Amino acid sequence: MRVNLLGPLQAYGDDHCVDLAPAAQKVRQTLALLVLNTGRVVRFEQLMDELWDGDPPASAHTALQTYVYQLRKRFSLGNPRSGGAVRAAGPLLGTVDGGYQLSVPADHVDVFRCEPLVARARAEFRDEDFARARDTAAAALRLWRDDALVDVRKGPALRVEAVRLKELRTSAHHLRIEADLNLGRHHEVLGELTSMAGREPTDEWAQRNLMTALYRLNRRAEALQVYQRARTRIAADLGLDPSPELQALQTAVLTSDERLLRPTGRSTAMTADTRAPCHLPAPRERLTGRADELVRVTAVLAGRTGTDRPVVIVGGAPGTGKSELCLHAAHQVSCHYPDGRLYARLRDGVDRPVRPAETLRSFLRGLGATEEQLRLGTTDLSLLFRSWTADRRVLVVLDDVCDLRELTPLLPSGSGCGVLIASRRRLFVSSSAVHVELAGLPFEDCLHLLGSAVPSHRTTRDPAGLRRLAGLCQGLPGALFAVAAQLRRRPHWTARQAAAWVLASGSADNDPLGIRAGFDRTLAMLPAASRGPAYTLLSPGIPDRLTPALVAASLGIGDQQAEDLLEELSESYLLRARRPCANGRFSYEWEPGIRRFAARQSEGSVMCSA
Repeated sequence: MRVNLLGPLQAYGDDHCVDLAPAAQKVRQTLALLVLNTGRVVRFEQLMDELWDGDPPASAHTALQTYVYQLRKRFSLGNPRSGGAVRAAGPLLGTVDGGYQLSVPADHVDVFRCEPLVARARAEFRDEDFARARDTAAAALRLWRDDALVDVRKGPALRVEAVRLKELRTSAHHLRIEADLNLGRHHEVLGELTSMAGREPTDEWAQRNLMTALYRLNRRAEALQVYQRARTRIAADLGLDPSPELQALQTAVLTSDERLLRPTGRSTAMTADTRAPCHLPAPRERLTGRADELVRVTAVLAGRTGTDRPVVIVGGAPGTGKSELCLHAAHQVSCHYPDGRLYARLRDGVDRPVRPAETLRSFLRGLGATEEQLRLGTTDLSLLFRSWTADRRVLVVLDDVCDLRELTPLLPSGSGCGVLIASRRRLFVSSSAVHVELAGLPFEDCLHLLGSAVPSHRTTRDPAGLRRLAGLCQGLPGALFAVAAQLRRRPHWTARQAAAWVLASGSADNDPLGIRAGFDRTLAMLPAASRGPAYTLLSPGIPDRLTPALVAASLGIGDQQAEDLLEELSESYLLRARRPCANGRFSYEWEPGIRRFAARQSEGSVMCSA
């Protein structure tokens, strides 16, 4: 018997998944409460209080016996008091001392695997072993699939447990971020901290760590702005002044206290002899429909194509899964790069470029550079990075690349080093670079991805509805995974409700799929002279198939200017060139999803740029 409670309830028997339908909520409640009290007696009164919220009917005891009987039957649970045959090694659900007692091994419940990990991470953090504390906290967080008990009805006891488990998750998250800060990974957590500080403007932990990260990234003015916003909100919402700790941090930032630049503990003692850094995030989803591309990328990076200094550039429209493909490939070839696997996203949490110096400091800190070396300027940092990588085998993974100029200082020099780039634009890095371009997934792969991501959801039993959902996602893995995540959170939804939610991405002011934001960021990266015309071409009256002559007439510009605009949009993976027309010029089509997910912004953006 295995039970997972850190997310939607999952229950497994000896060798099979036990389907506890959402309609059987009291059975699910009973199971959750017994599991969370494994090894302890849960009294009848406590169970009835949980199931009927303090107002049990006259038949409550009989109903409770029925729920327990169902659990015993579905999970083959023995009862030591039944007098029947009981498996000595199996889980037991006994009737004891006016209640029930469930016995399940601790490692068969995700909650009981998570709690020791968080306790160990705390101990490692106290010992200033930040690298291990970070890894342990991250391992604890990987057990979470959503909020604890998210799809279980909660009475008094389970409400308390849900709050406790939420605090456990928050504690693990805080430990992981603080360990990252102490390891010098400031720009890697900046996006998380910015988001947390925005959601919780009076949470001094988030404000304090955001200020520290910004200061270490040489953004002192922004760190002080964070303090001012926090002070204003704390006064308005709570009627208080900031804590002495937050005030002291503001003073340290104002006076440029050098102690703020130095993480404490064992991380500052790292040298080139420490273990090879691995900065690669874990892939978020299983890879579907990209087997050929994955084989091609890994073959180049693993040296099977005979290429020295392998460079692979993965490009494609927003939402096509560039980052996920790169992460899967990087993890597969890690063994070929024993001296380090470095990762950086070249846009921060609010989509501003991360300065090359910040990325280089992160790389070099992981490779053992001293604090004095890390104070060098961009040119010297780049030279130091090239020198360090000249005779080593290091893989550098660069995500969200838009401009060759921001990329050049970050390239390693050694012939045994590999570079993997996820790019929003077509880039020329070297004549030997391998380009892999991602289009939308074939429809059958979309169906498989969506169905396998939520195999037990009611929408999978509606083939027509599932096909409609897959079609609305325009072949974009990002949209498909967003739909799957929503269905996991809402197992009661029908295909019609899910389809309405997807359609809201094309009509509402919010961005439920998270896809429009990607398109808008790419459009915003265009040169100023191209941005307004691009939004105009997304207007409903403009055909999907574009030619230079049509664009010239629509925008009132010359044919060559129109062709240059179309090529600019093609380089940004917004348009795809088709076969030449009779006059030798190409026609162009929007990449899948752009008209649906980005056109909503066109009218307002054109007005702003007019």
